Amino acid sequence: MGNNVSRRHHLLPQTWLEGFARDGLLTGRRRAAGHDFPISVADATVVGQFYSNPMPEQGEDGQEVERFLAVEIEGPGGAALHAIRAGCWPLDQGDEPALIRLLAHQLARSQSFRKLGKHVENHLLPLITASEITKYMDERVDQPLSPRDRKRVIESIMRNPPALESLLDPRRDLRQQLRTADQVEQELANWQMVLLRADRPLLFLADGGVVVKQANGTFSPYPPVLPDDAELLAPLAPHLLLVLTPRPERHADQQLTPKKAGRANRGAPGPVP
Repeated sequence: MGNNVSRRHHLLPQTWLEGFARDGLLTGRRRAAGHDFPISVADATVVGQFYSNPMPEQGEDGQEVERFLAVEIEGPGGAALHAIRAGCWPLDQGDEPALIRLLAHQLARSQSFRKLGKHVENHLLPLITASEITKYMDERVDQPLSPRDRKRVIESIMRNPPALESLLDPRRDLRQQLRTADQVEQELANWQMVLLRADRPLLFLADGGVVVKQANGTFSPYPPVLPDDAELLAPLAPHLLLVLTPRPERHADQQLTPKKAGRANRGAPGPVP
């Protein structure tokens, strides 16, 4: 790839998208309008500069993460996807860790996970700043702030939070993505893979490709914590659902039913005929 790597970054690897394409085309759906449109595999789930490093080292082009994902994650993981679609199951010993690694990165590289990080950052940082300011004020005055004055200071700062963007590492999104993927990979390595099959198309693809099903019936498109009783659902083709689970006995029949497909389709914009 050299330095000519594209700055049009796929949120889902093209090898994954190909499992849902016909003649190189997918049918997409716009969430807001609810209408369908054709789109090529090359253009689907593309976000410009999503993995670009805003502070590259001297001599680098800022595309180090994109190259890492393409070569180290999507290449080996894509080979495992091709093997499954070709009927190779169970996977060879070397393909299973590569696929687990790809799935872990899919959870951490989505727009949903990045938005979650921004949401937490926007709410927690002002609160942490307010707490530190009140501590500083306590240290600088002879008499500590009263609980009422402390509350007033915190509320004032929360209403008008200081601009902290310039003090934060602009690479924090990428760092968090890679750290989270490593953590999730270690957790998923202890779960077992089950491949469910259907005799007709039942699945469609969400923006991030995977979804986490919690034991309480809720669904999440991002980690950040994987409970012991959760499952990861990954549609690989319209009739193939990969499940990573700590309790494989739940899927002993290895049948993809409409009910199970409905769970896997959570988070996608809606069925496409």
